[in-house]
Amino acid sequence: MSWSWLIAPGSALYLLPLVVLAGCVAIARSQLARRPVFVWWGAIAGACVLTAASKISFYGWGTGIRAWNLTCFSGHTVMAFSVWPVIGMLVPRPSRLGWRLTGLVAGLVVAGLIAYSRMSLGAHPPSEVIAGTMLGVPVGAVGAWVLRRVSLPWVFTPTVGLALAAFVAFSPGLGQVLPSEQLFARIGMALSGREEPVNRKKWNSAIIVTNSHDLH
Repeated sequence: MSWSWLIAPGSALYLLPLVVLAGCVAIARSQLARRPVFVWWGAIAGACVLTAASKISFYGWGTGIRAWNLTCFSGHTVMAFSVWPVIGMLVPRPSRLGWRLTGLVAGLVVAGLIAYSRMSLGAHPPSEVIAGTMLGVPVGAVGAWVLRRVSLPWVFTPTVGLALAAFVAFSPGLGQVLPSEQLFARIGMALSGREEPVNRKKWNSAIIVTNSHDLH
């Protein structure tokens, strides 16, 4: 299995439209879903803001915890845990508690694989994936709780699955080449007044220097 296939299912390029679509479908089925959907949307928006802020502050000011090699939240991990468990839970009817739990667990497994892929692909160290998990899981939990009486039509999952598979098949690297990191770097530079963004490799080299001093 190539871990690169899990780039798209964790990318905001795909998951944010999926979140909007799922919420709109839920509201169309029942107006009682309006408030729960807005709460879920708000929680995801807050997580996205925190993730972006962590990246901008690193590029602009070099913030992070060097001892843990931690500079930001893994965005793919945050989105995966915020979205897939909730989507999995929403497919069965609320009365099908066993199937709802199965869908929730399946979503957690998918999110876990996406999180692990970020380390396997070298996109993030374990600390940033753990940080992303710690942010994404509570968001997903909020979504699962407020939407516990809401469901999506059964046709939603195969339709979305086929659409996502088509996107991945025809543009497997699209979620990887989004200019989001460049945008965060430019914002960090503009806010901090730096001429260049903080370089991750140089920042990492400071960890090595610090550790070598500790050995003497």
